[in-house]
Amino acid sequence: MSTFDGNNYYFSGQGVVMIGDRDSAGKPKGLIPVGNVSALKLGLAATTLEHKESQTGNRAIDLRLVTELKSSISMTIENFSKEGLASALAGGYTSQAAAIVTAEATKLYMGKVVALANIEATNVVVKQGVTALTLYTNSTTPWDYLLNATAGSIKFNDGTGGLAVDKLTTLSAVTAPASVTAGAETEFTWAATPPQSIIDAGVGGYFVVSGLAGTDAALVNNKPARITSINTSTKKVKIAITTTTITIGVPLIATDGLAIAIDYNAAAQNVVTAMTSLSTEKYMRFEGLNTADGGNPVVVEVFRFIVDPLKELALIGDGIGQFVLDGNVLADSLQVTGSKFFKVTLLR
Repeated sequence: MSTFDGNNYYFSGQGVVMIGDRDSAGKPKGLIPVGNVSALKLGLAATTLEHKESQTGNRAIDLRLVTELKSSISMTIENFSKEGLASALAGGYTSQAAAIVTAEATKLYMGKVVALANIEATNVVVKQGVTALTLYTNSTTPWDYLLNATAGSIKFNDGTGGLAVDKLTTLSAVTAPASVTAGAETEFTWAATPPQSIIDAGVGGYFVVSGLAGTDAALVNNKPARITSINTSTKKVKIAITTTTITIGVPLIATDGLAIAIDYNAAAQNVVTAMTSLSTEKYMRFEGLNTADGGNPVVVEVFRFIVDPLKELALIGDGIGQFVLDGNVLADSLQVTGSKFFKVTLLR
């Protein structure tokens, strides 16, 4: 052993990170723990100017001048909270109380998903006009829509699998076609221009009709089908269904773009918005312990820092989700003694 060997105190840190806004004196206005932080780093850097002498022929460095001192901060957060996300996304959050939502407006798009304005919806009633549509129950019963109540979204029946819709076709018979002609494609003819809803749905959009009569009407009634052509001058619309005998009866129609209203109860929830506010200066306190030194306390205080918006927010993965906050530690002119950037307090 060397005569001059000293004692070594190793460091392995754990602890709680707390962040708060600064008051006019540079002190924190109360600190909030940000949750589990798996990595916390402070960086230090200096920008220097080196001068070369030009007398000896060696071009030796004879002056080194520090022109800038910088410090940075980086923390990896594993707490998926509204406060943490708002800070990471340069945004804010709103806490919404539980509410009863009446007649939220949306539109029908068969085979596609439409979203509610809220998540965690209960007592959902989907209506076309005053008629409540039918929720999917099983693979043998006609239905109008599927519901994802937790995420707050609805998918409408497009006839996939051959299962009919139930109550989508509740429009007035005024919009009914004047005749139906079977063939390679079923052709609907109107006395006047086809309804605007059909024109708006367009070729490739969905069309569903009910109330037709005749031998093969069951092949068409309540079975959503694609519109294959629209000709407003001849007042004809064709859909991709081949039939033999159909008569008009008292038909009602529905198409993509049809107005739908939804009643439901929305649970209390938090909405975090991104990129809606400028980053504000914060104060950080790390209350740590050194697990390599008997759990002795280590406290680090960063007087003034500002973080950049999150570079990415990973939403699908196999592990615990993390997001990394990177920013700059700023010089704090309100610190009259010691460092103007941060300080470390420990027992050793």
